[in-house]
Amino acid sequence: MGYGDFGAYNTMEILVTCLWMFLGVAFYSFVAGSLISIVTNLGATDELLEKKIDALEDFAEETALPDNILT
Repeated sequence: MGYGDFGAYNTMEILVTCLWMFLGVAFYSFVAGSLISIVTNLGATDELLEKKIDALEDFAEETALPDNILT
């Protein structure tokens, strides 16, 4: 099974098979795109957080805030 022993032989079977393959490709493309988007956003979120922390540290240094406020 799975080695070509079954196939689509009439027009309706071919249409259903083509539709099923199209839906499968669309589904897997959506899943892959969603995962890539999530991973990309995680990196961007970390970078944004680091920039905010750096800005806060610069502000604390410029205004001579005590060190124990940041911890």
